[in-house]
Amino acid sequence: CNSHPVHTPSSQGGFVLTIAIFDDEASSLAHTRELVEQNMPHGVDYCVQEASTLEQLRAIQSSRTHTDILIADVITPEGQLSGIDIVASLFPSGSGTQVIYMSGYLEQATEVYRTAHLYFLLKPLDPQKLKDALGKACDAIRTAKPAMLRIKEGHKERLINPSTIRYLESSLHKVFLHCGSTSYQTYAKLDDLQAQLPSTTFSRCHRSFLVNLSYVRTLKEDVVQLHDDTLIPVSRRHAKQVQRDLLAYIALQR
Repeated sequence: CNSHPVHTPSSQGGFVLTIAIFDDEASSLAHTRELVEQNMPHGVDYCVQEASTLEQLRAIQSSRTHTDILIADVITPEGQLSGIDIVASLFPSGSGTQVIYMSGYLEQATEVYRTAHLYFLLKPLDPQKLKDALGKACDAIRTAKPAMLRIKEGHKERLINPSTIRYLESSLHKVFLHCGSTSYQTYAKLDDLQAQLPSTTFSRCHRSFLVNLSYVRTLKEDVVQLHDDTLIPVSRRHAKQVQRDLLAYIALQR
């Protein structure tokens, strides 16, 4: 982790949580970090990364380190995407990131329900309420910790969190796993990898493509559009099944 990792005695068997704080005000960013360090549950290993711009947050999100907890200010400078829109784009439902919103305006409390989130905190932050939010986030991560996908990349073995995979693409005996702006490649069959991934989240949309439904924005007759505007082909053979899978996935989120 960047921004000077912070560690406490581990009870997670070496598992380190990554916490990202997003706030365009430097003083607020520093204060929030200080409160996080004072109020994380005892026995949790973690590191903190800070972002004051959308570009910095994108860099954190697209890195090889999965963001486990995001603490995001709802309000951003005029003319820029709100914290809610940014969460919808970078950390959609099913991404595995526990989102905690913060704002100095109570009326924003209803707006945040446009996206999946864990908590809404008013600024200035109440240390006890932040402690409760962080504790709830850690509990959610422990209970929802997914089975990792094991692949071989060259001579190295990698463990990949399935929730970070936007889609898989098969080409020339290789499978490319697209995770944010990072891609992994392995010699494998797409069918074999599909069998290891959650069937409620991943849908085969084409002979050569497998898509994570949590990243889907729209489904058209011959293409799936992801939240980052990536277009993935949908073959005629798989079109009806993708539609059924997507409807079933949406129903599970309610």
